[in-house]
Amino acid sequence: MYSTKRKPSYIGLIIVVSLLAVFMSILLTAIGILLFGNRAKQLKNNAPIAETPMTLLMVESIDPALALVSLGGVSEGQIIAESIKKSRTETALAGLLFYPSLSDKESAGDFLLLGGAFANTPNKNKAVFSYQKACLIATLSPDIPDIVRADILLQASEGLIAINQPTLAKFYLEQAFTIASGSPLFQAAQRRTIFERLQKNYLMLNERQLARQSLDLSANPPSLTPLTQTVSLLLSNQPVSLSQPVQEAESNRWIKAQQLAALLVDRGGNAPAESYNALREALLNEDSQKLPFYENQLSTATQVSQKINITVAQIEWLSTKYRVAKRGYGVSLVPAWEADTDQIQADLGKSYQHLFNLYADLIVALPEISQIDKATEEKLRREILVGELGWYPNYPQKLKQQQLLASSTKLMTTQPEVNIFISTKLVADKEVYILGIRN
Repeated sequence: MYSTKRKPSYIGLIIVVSLLAVFMSILLTAIGILLFGNRAKQLKNNAPIAETPMTLLMVESIDPALALVSLGGVSEGQIIAESIKKSRTETALAGLLFYPSLSDKESAGDFLLLGGAFANTPNKNKAVFSYQKACLIATLSPDIPDIVRADILLQASEGLIAINQPTLAKFYLEQAFTIASGSPLFQAAQRRTIFERLQKNYLMLNERQLARQSLDLSANPPSLTPLTQTVSLLLSNQPVSLSQPVQEAESNRWIKAQQLAALLVDRGGNAPAESYNALREALLNEDSQKLPFYENQLSTATQVSQKINITVAQIEWLSTKYRVAKRGYGVSLVPAWEADTDQIQADLGKSYQHLFNLYADLIVALPEISQIDKATEEKLRREILVGELGWYPNYPQKLKQQQLLASSTKLMTTQPEVNIFISTKLVADKEVYILGIRN
């Protein structure tokens, strides 16, 4: 009788190996998810900041005690200056992103100062953003004299060189060079100074040929027939006389905002709920007074200039309301507005659209074709500027760009005194507005 040798059983081993494989698969999947999450987070942190108030501004870093002072009646310009002085960069940025009632020259100057402040922080991308916005104003604003325009571009270039942004710095130096070469509005001494600064900055970028060219031009500036700065054909808006109830509502909001700001300072950033409630009620009451008042004024106004003044006042209030809705003062003030942000944004956009339609009505009434052409180009520059700064939400960017380029080309062909014109160019893979010179 033969005994049969029993084969060893591998079932247990197979089960163990299978379980080990499942465990390793789960472990590898978890590690993959973790690595992917960290990589995505890293890419997000390294991604360029979108140039809009909604995604650029860190509202949690705004100093409410300082920001709220502007709701208390103090000018936005003073708050921005104080914020930069105290290194409250996000507070200053909030003031600039939500339609400050500043001139273009002041806004550009504040963006330059803010760029310098951000350059001293880890937020170098916000320094770049600030310098770009200053240069955008210098390029598109119809109100800034060419000597100031060139100075803004040079200051921004110098700031960009300091934070190792040579491509953008060189581009803005080229823009300053264009103005110095082609603007008939400079005196010889001014032109010479611009070229001397260009030479020094080109040397810092190791652009020796351009530096030499600038040096030569500083010694022998271009001979251009001098012209005087032209006056804007679009009227400056005037303040609107408010009714007594609206004035009282506005004054009450000032008082409540001042009281809340003072409490935040005195109590180290903490204030009782009653103070927030008081300001919230004041804002809601002001809104219920102002918007119907402006609508009534628009319905009864007979002159286009009056309607423009009223619409500008309406935009200023809606911009304040929009900032409150976006927590642009660093705290939650009116939760109902926060829930209605999209509608407030839409109302603001409609008011801007109405404003520029009114400007178009004003332009067609001008007596000369040459004035109509020049004022149309000026209107389009203003419209695109407030859109690109983020003040005019969802403005028709492509349409207005096409209209501006066509208008600028028309001026070049019909008005020989126009020596510098608006165009576009790809810079760092992004289409930007530039100043070109007549060939």
